[in-house]
Amino acid sequence: MSAIPLDCKDLYEDSKTSSGVYNIYPDCTITSSVQAFCDMTTMGGGWTAIQKRVTGSLSFDRYWTEYKNGFGLPEQDFWVGNDFIHLLTKENNSSLYVSITLLNGTTLYEMYDRFSVSDEAGKYQLFLAGPATGTLGDSMLSYNLSGMFFSTPDRDSMLSYNLSGIFFSTPDRDNDWSPGNCAAHSNIRGGWWFNWCHWAFLNVQWSPEYWESPWYPTVQNGTSVNGTTMMIKRY
Repeated sequence: MSAIPLDCKDLYEDSKTSSGVYNIYPDCTITSSVQAFCDMTTMGGGWTAIQKRVTGSLSFDRYWTEYKNGFGLPEQDFWVGNDFIHLLTKENNSSLYVSITLLNGTTLYEMYDRFSVSDEAGKYQLFLAGPATGTLGDSMLSYNLSGMFFSTPDRDSMLSYNLSGIFFSTPDRDNDWSPGNCAAHSNIRGGWWFNWCHWAFLNVQWSPEYWESPWYPTVQNGTSVNGTTMMIKRY
């Protein structure tokens, strides 16, 4: 373990085995502290939460700077901040764990072998790789609409909802591949890695009538969603 805890895995290895909010230091300096929720029980413990939605009371309809710096309370509804996600994953040695808890108490999850995010200059580009395993199904890598195509001046590709290589977008920063800004759409309104909009999106307005495709096709709308979590852990 490093002299100061880089993340929740360092804390777990230092015998901090109770889940809760801890200070971590993603930049390995004492001045880079950020509060994060640490899950010390799921799949061996040591997971750092980068997103949590528990009550649905906090709006995720936020602009670029707020997603850059983070917002919310780690034990409740929370986005840790894209700068911190980059620092935590820049060595490209982290796994991603996504879970959705349903109203009936069932928790579904999907784990991706490799997850990293570039810095702000790189528009927080997402790099994601499998294998993907779990009970949610893979809606971030492999869900494609085969046979359909789109073109941009610098990209000619199959119309795809594969999120690896996709830039982060917010209502005030349009970095997706669709003709409009997915993040600013009235039924979406939130920051995410949008391709040709989405089949997986956990930062939408917390309104069942608006929340389409939280994790398609397993969870097709928000009427059954009671909470979400995104967590990362170094190998």
